[in-house]
Amino acid sequence: MTAAAPRGEDAGQRVRTRLVLTVVGLVTLASLGLSSLAYVLVARSLQAEVLDRALEEARFNVEVLATERLDEVVRPGDIEASGLADDFQRRGVAVYVDLGAGPGDDFVSGLDVVNVPAVVSTELRRSVEEGRVAAEWTDLEGGPHLVVAARRPPTGPDFYFVTDVSDTQRALVQLRLVLLGASLALILLGAVAGRRGARLAGSLADSVAELTAARERERRFVADVSHELRTPVTALVQEADELTARVEELPADTRRVVELLDGDVHRLRDLVEELLELSRLDTTDVAAETEVDELDVGRFLGAIVARRAPQAAVEVPTGLRVRTDRRRLERVVANLVDNAHEHAAGAGMTVTARTDDATLVIEVADRGPGGPGDQLERIFDRFSKADTARGRGGSGLGLAIVRAHARVLGATVTARNRDGGGLAVTVRLPVEVVAEP
Repeated sequence: MTAAAPRGEDAGQRVRTRLVLTVVGLVTLASLGLSSLAYVLVARSLQAEVLDRALEEARFNVEVLATERLDEVVRPGDIEASGLADDFQRRGVAVYVDLGAGPGDDFVSGLDVVNVPAVVSTELRRSVEEGRVAAEWTDLEGGPHLVVAARRPPTGPDFYFVTDVSDTQRALVQLRLVLLGASLALILLGAVAGRRGARLAGSLADSVAELTAARERERRFVADVSHELRTPVTALVQEADELTARVEELPADTRRVVELLDGDVHRLRDLVEELLELSRLDTTDVAAETEVDELDVGRFLGAIVARRAPQAAVEVPTGLRVRTDRRRLERVVANLVDNAHEHAAGAGMTVTARTDDATLVIEVADRGPGGPGDQLERIFDRFSKADTARGRGGSGLGLAIVRAHARVLGATVTARNRDGGGLAVTVRLPVEVVAEP
């Protein structure tokens, strides 16, 4: 009998050892798996956020500011003379402007790198030459940076905007350390729980509950980072563009399919972009990001309309200048013009602006089908279906984005049906009036 006891104790010890190893192994796999997943999602989210903002800033600087302030031919010194250099410096924008005359004559602001085009990849320069806005992660000035390049249409110059992402990289390093520490803590906790056989069931139940809660948090997190759709959608758009470029080579019965595919893919891309913008407006302290600047209302509206709906008429008193957030106002007006162009193309559009005391009143009016008179306020809701008469092809998010940006600006947006047919959307924005006609 005395000889059997040690064997029983040895068997029990083996069971306890196996149980501890099993629990530790499971906790290790679960904690490292969840930590790795969380790190990947957070890293992608941070990098995508930096990229989205950099691309949006680059498009705004090139398509709005540069188009508004620079002549068709840009010579050395024009950047400073136009006030664009002061604007870049005031906003802390690091930029290299390739004027095509040689590195010594190019414009550089906020950079120690002498010639950015010489240190970026050939693919990035080729994308700029083809008229696309492109981005590249690279090491500049001894640290990680994001370079976004764009050409002012149609002939230049080429702008290279450089963003220091070392803070993002440091945040990711700290995140790795935190997740590693949390994983080690969970592993130690699992080892202790495995040794305490009497409390094993409760410990496992707690672990399951913690894992379930963590999984639910991950689901919510994945839902919040919907911008992950951008990569596959971008690939689809490029593939659709390649098919469209060769549509004449396809059989006649296939061309219609390619045309439908191209339209659907581009609408999907627009939907993803609008969802991302709404997500940023919902989750970011956007009010802290407003940048008040002085602008010539006539030139500002004229640049937007010329780019998005050249056939539209612009009626603004000459010399009207105000101070407001130029970028957010551009998003409001651009979406209103796009909405009118989408639903009333060819039916006439007029963009007007005037001041009412310290309020800038902008109205975008069209001669389209208008909307249901008793449900006009619902057209600013997300995915609104109230505007059935004007419901062709839109995502239902454009006017929701208008209202979101308007709230940040302290503006009000209203819609009304016009006499004789059509819709008019009015934005009343409190501003500082600098000069009036």
